[in-house]
Amino acid sequence: MFDAEGYQTDLTSLNGTPLPDLKRVKARPFGWGGVRTGAGRRSTGRRPVMLRLTPGTIRQLRATARKQGKTLSDLAEERLAVV
Repeated sequence: MFDAEGYQTDLTSLNGTPLPDLKRVKARPFGWGGVRTGAGRRSTGRRPVMLRLTPGTIRQLRATARKQGKTLSDLAEERLAVV
């Protein structure tokens, strides 16, 4: 039997396994997830920035970073740093 939205309303079993009587089932909260103190990635103090660069400039930056064994962010920060 289906309701007006197309959902089945008379489910008594799922793949041959009887469904529990929901009036007797006691809900328990999950023991995982949610906010925890100290969880997550540690802050580096850096902030994301979006730049629009030509494809040639991007290729050069990536190639140089790869040769020097650095990340693209580290290389860009070195080149943009004002001393």
